[in-house]
Amino acid sequence: MKRLLNLKWRLLPLVVAACILTIPVVENAWSRHQVSLAAQQAQTKLQTKSAENKLQGTPTRVLIPSLAIDLPVVSQLYSPITKTWPVANSTANYAVETVLINNTHGESLIYGHSTRAIFGPLLNLKPDAQVYIYTNNGHIFKYVYTGSQDVSPRQTQIIADMAKAPAGLKMITCDGPYFQYRHLMTFRLINSV
Repeated sequence: MKRLLNLKWRLLPLVVAACILTIPVVENAWSRHQVSLAAQQAQTKLQTKSAENKLQGTPTRVLIPSLAIDLPVVSQLYSPITKTWPVANSTANYAVETVLINNTHGESLIYGHSTRAIFGPLLNLKPDAQVYIYTNNGHIFKYVYTGSQDVSPRQTQIIADMAKAPAGLKMITCDGPYFQYRHLMTFRLINSV
């Protein structure tokens, strides 16, 4: 009996360590489940209602089910002094100088840091991945990923080009060994409600 008790106490640190190591796996699974549920709810709304009117709004949430991304979006103004857009550390950012999220014309720009918690996973986005954007006035816009390119941070003409494009979305994050490029992703509007 004494031997059995000794064995139990020796195994206790291993059991505790195993429990601690499984916490991130469980958290990741729970996060993916929550994002999947949110995407199903958005898809249900998009299927039950059809947008026949011109819709637009300021983005407040971005949901990318295939990458388990579900982030709030904050509006940011371009700084003519630093010649940059501010980048929030824990959210996605909407470039106010681009068009509002809409179903008629122009592409909106949402950007964020290339960290694991924000937009780093976007570098692994697969073709036809779906993105849902929620707006401040209750609209939901569904987009599909169509392609990407790496651009220089100095290629500012893309903003003017976006205003002339059909309704869509661009997302951008840093890329490259020294984060010297901007990974620009294009999304086509599928539906809105």
